[in-house]
Amino acid sequence: MIFNSERFGRVEYTEQDVVRFPQGLVGFPDMTCFFIHRDERVSPLVWLHSQDDPNLAFLLADPFEFIPNYSLKLHLPKSVRREMGSEEHLRVKCIVTIHPEFSKSTLNLLGPLIINSAEQNGWQVILDDDSLSTRHPLFPASVVREESVRAI
Repeated sequence: MIFNSERFGRVEYTEQDVVRFPQGLVGFPDMTCFFIHRDERVSPLVWLHSQDDPNLAFLLADPFEFIPNYSLKLHLPKSVRREMGSEEHLRVKCIVTIHPEFSKSTLNLLGPLIINSAEQNGWQVILDDDSLSTRHPLFPASVVREESVRAI
């Protein structure tokens, strides 16, 4: 399939790249159809692009790749857990807030996206965990300092 994106121009994707969020995303309740756009320039990050709005795309990260001790405690009603399907197919992604200095970009750990890769459905859940933040540094401070020193 072909999509004309304001951000990326002409983008090709397949039906396997499509993810439906029945309840939409926080702040975007009417945006329910998205596709995963892989861009090698930002790998291992991926883009979640709206099929409904050519201007809307979110950069996503696997929090477990960036935060080794990240744990996800979902306290959801059983009906929602059933709707999500088998845990073996669930993938967790977090929205990245891009900072002009990319090394200062952050992850929203409080509102992760749970995606069932087999069913191609997704949900944004809001966690009740005071130890998590919507602005968690994507890169550890030690890495940012090291990169700053190299740039000098």
